[in-house]
Amino acid sequence: LRDRKSLLRLGFLLCLLLWALALLLDDRLPPPAAILPALYQEPLQEAEGVPAPFTVTVKKLTYAVKPLFRYEIAGLVVSQHRSDSLLDIHHRRWQDLLNIKDLCLVWGRNIESGVYRETKFWNRDFTCLCRFADEATLRRFSGRHLSNNHLLAAERALRRRILRARPGDQVLVRGFLAEYGQPANGFARGTSIVRDDTGNGACETIYVTDFRVLRRANPFWRAIRLPAFAGAAAFLLALLLI
Repeated sequence: LRDRKSLLRLGFLLCLLLWALALLLDDRLPPPAAILPALYQEPLQEAEGVPAPFTVTVKKLTYAVKPLFRYEIAGLVVSQHRSDSLLDIHHRRWQDLLNIKDLCLVWGRNIESGVYRETKFWNRDFTCLCRFADEATLRRFSGRHLSNNHLLAAERALRRRILRARPGDQVLVRGFLAEYGQPANGFARGTSIVRDDTGNGACETIYVTDFRVLRRANPFWRAIRLPAFAGAAAFLLALLLI
């Protein structure tokens, strides 16, 4: 019985360690050597081929969308915010179900210099914020090569793909820079149409027509997290039942 308990304790501790490591490492940002060539390119923005304003319905709520430019960006996800987060009261108050997620992306010069790995990123409800270790890091960072992107999507499979993206993933977003709103309650939001603005209104609002994860980050740690947690719970339960 003693040997059995020792083995169960060892299994519990190993699974707990793996789970803790997975929580720590599953959103690590990749090194520059692992970045795909597409992420060194500037976003594409074109006025041609932009459709007329249209409406879409999500969960019986109708939104008016006004596309302004065709837009395509390949970037590295450095932070994110899901609009269905329990802490996000603004999207619930405005009944904004079309903006499902914000992705903060870096590309170009911030990849080439490697400065993104020396910078702390995090998202609030509508913004992406950065913290720099020192002035030298701040001077190397290019604000023109970072954007917070409000992603709008109505089609179910597309929404699922967007929601699965995580920090560390390299993604491609295609769609339209757009203004949108909900006429029934007067809610409306615009979009930035340049990359070098700052402050309120500087985020890109993209009505997404195509979303791809070009390369996922840390696949081992993401795959092991749930099994490790389940294993720890199973070993703990077995110990309690002995």
